[in-house]
Amino acid sequence: MKQYIYQMMILAVSTCLWSCQDDDPKPTVVEEPDWKLELVENDPEPEWEMPESGIYQFSMTGIMKLSDFLEGYADETDEVSAFIGNECRGVVKAQEYNGEKLFFLYIRGNSAETQKVTLKYYSAKNKKLYVCNELFDFVQNGTYGKISDPAIPPFEESGKYPEVMSATVALAESLPFERRDKDILAAFVGEECRGVGTLTETDGRKVYHFEIRGKKGENAPVYFMYYSLQTSGIYKASESFPFADEGVKGSEEEPFTISLQPVVN
Repeated sequence: MKQYIYQMMILAVSTCLWSCQDDDPKPTVVEEPDWKLELVENDPEPEWEMPESGIYQFSMTGIMKLSDFLEGYADETDEVSAFIGNECRGVVKAQEYNGEKLFFLYIRGNSAETQKVTLKYYSAKNKKLYVCNELFDFVQNGTYGKISDPAIPPFEESGKYPEVMSATVALAESLPFERRDKDILAAFVGEECRGVGTLTETDGRKVYHFEIRGKKGENAPVYFMYYSLQTSGIYKASESFPFADEGVKGSEEEPFTISLQPVVN
């Protein structure tokens, strides 16, 4: 009789444990999300034209390349132009040079120019006209940038997300899924994806590196969403931090650690 009661107690405990495990929330099964920073706008493609020959006596040369950030969205039809006032003084597409895509821009002008040179860049993929806020003087036979050290105009400062902060993020040790290297971790502000993490591993420790983009003067909370291939579900981090231009959150030695909860619709 005692043995029977003992077996029934074990069965009851096992049933309770199984029931508790069964009650753990599971994420809603979804298709793999297309999380990415959305830069597409709706600027019309400009119709820049080189000035007619003979109008301007002199020229200077600009040797430039895009920032690493904008290079990720570059297209062979993209153009960079130079303006003095409302007049286009030069326009060019990028060309390959020693493994780099450089813009060799000839800027026309007169020796007595009083207005500064404004650079503009049109991104075909982003459908965006970027205007550089760093102006420079027209210098007869002068140069802006060198082949050995091309200028990198900060075009992105006139885009949707001109500000940037970096973050190094790690997942908590206890996870509600089997981790895979092709899982996705993305940073969000509101409903907008502001960057996708790059996974690295050092001495057996996995961390995600982020370049998180922000709007001018933004300090809204940054939070994280995780997509698990193993469960085909999305998880949201409990932790967040305010966006700060040029801010840094976490490091390789002390990453910002997040815990994840399933998103259930």
